[in-house]
Amino acid sequence: MTTRSEPSIHAWLAERGIASTAPLETIHERPWSTVVRVPTADDTLYLKQCAPAQAFEPALTGALAGRWRDRLPGVVAVDVERAWLLLRGGGTRLRELGSFEPYPRALTLYGELQVGETADADELLALRVPDLRLDVVAAAYEPFFAEAHGLTAEELEQLRALAPSFRRLCAELDAYGFPPSIQHNDLHDTNVYVRDGGIAILDWGDSCIAHPLCSWLVPNGIAQRYGLEVEPLRDAYLEPWTSFAPRDVLLDALRLALPIASFVWVLVLERHLVAMGREHAATYERYVTEQLRKQLEWLS
Repeated sequence: MTTRSEPSIHAWLAERGIASTAPLETIHERPWSTVVRVPTADDTLYLKQCAPAQAFEPALTGALAGRWRDRLPGVVAVDVERAWLLLRGGGTRLRELGSFEPYPRALTLYGELQVGETADADELLALRVPDLRLDVVAAAYEPFFAEAHGLTAEELEQLRALAPSFRRLCAELDAYGFPPSIQHNDLHDTNVYVRDGGIAILDWGDSCIAHPLCSWLVPNGIAQRYGLEVEPLRDAYLEPWTSFAPRDVLLDALRLALPIASFVWVLVLERHLVAMGREHAATYERYVTEQLRKQLEWLS
C-alpha cells in the first residue's frame, strides 16, 4: 500500500538529505499513528506520523534517545511541528523472535532508564508528555465513572463506591516517596526489539509521567498470557530500583501500584478514544471495559 502523503514525505526527506530508493510503503495506519517504510541506499528507515493525541512522541523519543542510545531505536530525524519521527529499524520484535529470553534484560534496561529519568520529569512534562502523577490520578478517579464505559450498573456502582479506597491506595503508594518518571504504559512483546544482540524499546506514544512502578502492569500481564515465570521478570525490572529502596519495600510498593496502574492504563487509552472520535473509538472501547473489570477485582 502506498502512503497517501508520499509527495510531502519525499520533500521532507529531501530537506534532510535523504532519498528513497524504492516506493514508500505504509505498513500500518491506525487512528493514533501511521508508519511508512522508507527504503534508502544505506538502510531501511521508518517514518512515524503521529496523531494529535500522541504528538509528543517524536520529541520524547528524541530526548530519550539522546540520553539512552543503547536502548532506544536509532533516531534519524524529529519534526516536532508535524509530529513526525524518522527511525532506523529496531530489529526483530520479541513476539516474532520465538523466545522471551531477552525480556528480563529489556526490563532491567528500562528500569535503569526510569531511574535516570526521574531527574528529567519536568523536562518531559514540558514536551507535553501527559501528566498522570498520583495526585492527578487520584483526582481523576471519581469523575471518570460519571459514564458507564461499557460496565453493568452493578459494576459501575461498585467502582464508584471504591473511590475512597482508591484515593487511600494512591496516598499509601505516595508515602513511599518514589519520584515520578517516564512510564511507557505499553511495554509488551511487540514494543521490545532485538537487533545484533542489543535491545531497543519502541513506541513511546502511550507514555506518561507517573509513578514509575505503574510500568509493571503490562509485563505482568504478558507473563500471565504466555505462562512465563513472573518472579524473574519482576526481579529484573526492580533490580535498578534497589538503589532507591530495599527489595521488601519495592515488593510492597509494586503490590500497591498494580491497581493504580490499571486505572492509569485506562486513562491513557481513554485519551486516545476521545481524540479519535466515535467512528474509530468503538473498535477499542472494549479494552477500557475489560481493564476496569480487572481493576475491580484488584480493589475489591
